[in-house]
Amino acid sequence: MAQASEPLSTHLVLDYLIELGSELLTAGCPSYRLEELLTRIAEHEGFAADVFVVPTGLFVGVRTPTGEAPAVAMVRVKDWRIDLSRLAELDALLNRVVDRTLSVNDARAELRRLSTKPAWPTPIRLLAGAGASAGAAVIFGGGVSHFLIAGVGGLLLRGVSLRTQQEPGLRFLENFLGGVLAALASWVATLIWPNHSRDVLVLAIIIPLLPGMVLTTGLAEITFKNLVSGTARLVDAAVTLLSLIFGIGLLLAFEQWTGVRAAPVESVHPAPFGWQVVAVLVACLSFGVSLGLPRPKLGIAVASGAVVWVCQRLVGGWAPPTAAFTSALVLASLANAYARTTNRPAQLFLLPGLLLLVPGSFGYRSFDALLRGDYTQGASQAVDMFLLAGALVTGLLVANVIVPPRKVL
Repeated sequence: MAQASEPLSTHLVLDYLIELGSELLTAGCPSYRLEELLTRIAEHEGFAADVFVVPTGLFVGVRTPTGEAPAVAMVRVKDWRIDLSRLAELDALLNRVVDRTLSVNDARAELRRLSTKPAWPTPIRLLAGAGASAGAAVIFGGGVSHFLIAGVGGLLLRGVSLRTQQEPGLRFLENFLGGVLAALASWVATLIWPNHSRDVLVLAIIIPLLPGMVLTTGLAEITFKNLVSGTARLVDAAVTLLSLIFGIGLLLAFEQWTGVRAAPVESVHPAPFGWQVVAVLVACLSFGVSLGLPRPKLGIAVASGAVVWVCQRLVGGWAPPTAAFTSALVLASLANAYARTTNRPAQLFLLPGLLLLVPGSFGYRSFDALLRGDYTQGASQAVDMFLLAGALVTGLLVANVIVPPRKVL
């Protein structure tokens, strides 16, 4: 039953927007989406809002149509990650407020009661780390043995990541330590089993840390003229890549000092088709867990990844930017259709598949070549990275025109 409309003050609406916005930003909502959403919410309640969002905080000013002095507030956000389960909870709460089945005051109380616990227990998140790296090894062209070795490395990396996140002093060393661990695991593995590609193993193990999604989001925000937020995300992606490369370079320096190294592998035999299907399935499920999808919605992650995989196989002979654009266009169109049909956020369907497309591996290869002094290859890989990211963003924008989303999230 709909509740009676309550008189809202400027400060009440401001507090509601700040609390909801900070929760959405913490759950991984992009800045350009959040600014539009909070502005629409204020308009729905009969107020005007000026919203400015950066990855680490948001500024909100609320005013009445009669021209009274605005109420302004700023909040700092220190913890941010993509959490689709929390995003879905916030979306459901917002829908109830919009439908007038929940008052703004009650919504603020529910925001404070929302659980901050991860959607999955620690053992499952550890297995998800293993699965993401194992699946990525096959996607990057590795064989069945690469799948198994990368899975062990991914398990170790996720364990280190979860530990560093609990220690404030170690949190900012997560990427550096991840690079060291990935290089160490691949070095030991190739010494024991020489006929394996170190590049495939290193890339697969660090795949959860590669900032491809941050890079793509940054370009999208610049496209929407969120220049400060977009630039901040691009710098964040660059620093993440540098930390990973420095970690890997430290191990390579130790290897050069000891002189103990495996002979390079000329070519790698890809896994059979059946194993490729298994790898994509494992990777999609693992991405779903890592993104916080609850168990009943893991099928969405599989469907999203399957769409991308099929698209990539169909357009495999095309130029990489064209193939990326086409895959992103199809994926985003289906995500918007899913959102229109279910009244749930399109990002639930979009993000798991998008992780298979984001160009983080090109960023790693670019920075690696630059640090080795190969400026020609490094610049070429950097151009490829930005071309792919631009193609993905363009595909997402065109999809929003072909299948307009019914809601902002």
